Amino acid sequence: MLVTILLFFAYTWGLGFTITSFLKKPNNFLEKHLMNIGLGLGTFPILAIFLNFIRVPLDWKIFLFLSMAFPIYILFKSIKENKCKIPTFQIKKSDITILIVVLLFLGSFFMYTKGAFGYPYLENEDPWGHAVGAKYVSLEKTAYDPPVTKKGNTFDVVLSYMDLYPPAYDVFLGVLHQTNDSVNWTLKFFNALIVSLGIIFFYFFAKQFIGNRNKALFATFILAMIPCYLSHFIWAHSLVVTLFFPLMYSFERVKIDKKWAIVGGIIFASIWVTQNLSQPLKLSTLLLMYIIIGSIVNRKFMKEVTLASLIGGVISLMWWGVMILKYGFSKFVSYYGVSSVSTVTSSGSVTAGTNIFIRIFDIIPRLFSGGGTGTRSYLLRDFLIATKTNMINNPIGVGLFISLLALISLVYILVKYKSNIVKKENFWIIVTIFWLFYTFWGVNGQTFGISVARGPFRVWMLMAIAIALICAEGFWFLLKLGKRFGIPAIIIILFITGGVWITSGNQKYKHNTNPSWPTSGSFSGGQPSEPFEYANWFNTLEPNTNVFMYSPRDKITIGLDGFSCEWCQDVLSFRENITSNSAEELYSFLLKNQYKYIILGRMDYKYLTTDITNEELAEKHNEIINYNKFNVVHNVENMMVVLEII
Repeated sequence: MLVTILLFFAYTWGLGFTITSFLKKPNNFLEKHLMNIGLGLGTFPILAIFLNFIRVPLDWKIFLFLSMAFPIYILFKSIKENKCKIPTFQIKKSDITILIVVLLFLGSFFMYTKGAFGYPYLENEDPWGHAVGAKYVSLEKTAYDPPVTKKGNTFDVVLSYMDLYPPAYDVFLGVLHQTNDSVNWTLKFFNALIVSLGIIFFYFFAKQFIGNRNKALFATFILAMIPCYLSHFIWAHSLVVTLFFPLMYSFERVKIDKKWAIVGGIIFASIWVTQNLSQPLKLSTLLLMYIIIGSIVNRKFMKEVTLASLIGGVISLMWWGVMILKYGFSKFVSYYGVSSVSTVTSSGSVTAGTNIFIRIFDIIPRLFSGGGTGTRSYLLRDFLIATKTNMINNPIGVGLFISLLALISLVYILVKYKSNIVKKENFWIIVTIFWLFYTFWGVNGQTFGISVARGPFRVWMLMAIAIALICAEGFWFLLKLGKRFGIPAIIIILFITGGVWITSGNQKYKHNTNPSWPTSGSFSGGQPSEPFEYANWFNTLEPNTNVFMYSPRDKITIGLDGFSCEWCQDVLSFRENITSNSAEELYSFLLKNQYKYIILGRMDYKYLTTDITNEELAEKHNEIINYNKFNVVHNVENMMVVLEII
């Protein structure tokens, strides 16, 4: 596992070093190398999609070569030319600020990993799907769906996060999993690491954006404390939101070196192949605001940023274009909930429309509709009062101190700048206000009755970014106000940071380290101990032992570090009529596919009783248990029976 961790940093740092080799880099040693990791992380997704597009196997050795070839070349060249020097490192004031940010990162990483490893299973439903996707990539070394069919399914036959869902998140985790034997650990550890590294990347973006490292530090502190920013829930949002910071860092550095736009374009392409439209659309909206406001304030069109973004969008068609060609435009849009469009002919009859323009106009409203599993109307207390129990995928809430600080910031800005805010030096403030307005409306899409963003509950994490930035200005105002009244700055800093921790940070910590995050959606939901019982038994096995679930829950086998080929056609075909097969036929299938164990359990009654009664299923269980080629090796009453194939 240590090797995988080292490889993570080799992939990311190496790619970041390579793509910035022709640019004017920051002078600060820590910033340069920490941001190499962020920029490399932003490069990996689109590199993976490109390799997949040209049918190069997604193998860790290929990624390692592409990541480290150029840095090693530069190293040997420097040695040959006697230019290789041991870098001198002197602690500067700017380094102290960065070290504080690193401490915030370490605190966040501790919190997220403690929570993620506080239980042996994966949360809810999405992470189990990502486990299957990562396992598929690790073994098959491709990001395209396997050529299999499943009765009654058009999409998501077995891999929820491949076709048509952009697969970069699962590819990254799958490549990492190739060098260790636990997909469960890979998902938990590296998801937490990616989210936590976002704290560092946000700081360097904020420093460039605001132009003041101390304000950027406070904004980073707020982002680390605010409850509605990312949790340790395992899903593609963890990566796609984190990539927004290296993206904006790159575009901010265009002011120093225009060639930085190339890096920004690459990362923008990565964003569009990492998550399924929802967050890429919102992040693109934030970027569009940045471009429009920047062009107005600077009285100069931001052509480099605009062109790079457009090119990045075109590059992402290596995934989206292939999906449209593979499935056809009609099926492609139906994946996003757009049914066939009906049109009226001249004779008055109604026919199914196939006009691409009609379908585009039909899909656009859906991209900005409400929806989302956690979406609801919000009240003032949902913002002001942070709680220790929260949503697991996207927590809500801001907290009293941060809310008041954001309000003070807005009032201060309106009073201070009034009509002269549209100045070059105030660019970041204007952009942040627009971001805050958009994300606040986005969160309240159902509350206001008009939605500007798909899945309002998923906008909370983006609103946290705008709030963190805007709070920096209010904090600075309070420091200056305190100085006017003779209050030492340290008193104000301790009061505000303490208040933020008490009303926001503590609640975020308690929620993210709660060992009772649910996962009943993937099990029968009958007993809370069920996932623990399954995990405890799987922990007694060698990793990747072949285990077959009688009900279609092979993703549990994979997520708990066993193995069952959920994407293999013979397994899919056998499952279609599994309850019709005799115990002897079941045994023959398991023996042929080299399974060592089969699990019967309560979840069978949840997933297999469409065409069979509970009584008939119970009889089938008894038939299998009593078959002389099966041996009971583990039994938890009214929950699970494990049979060994002999």
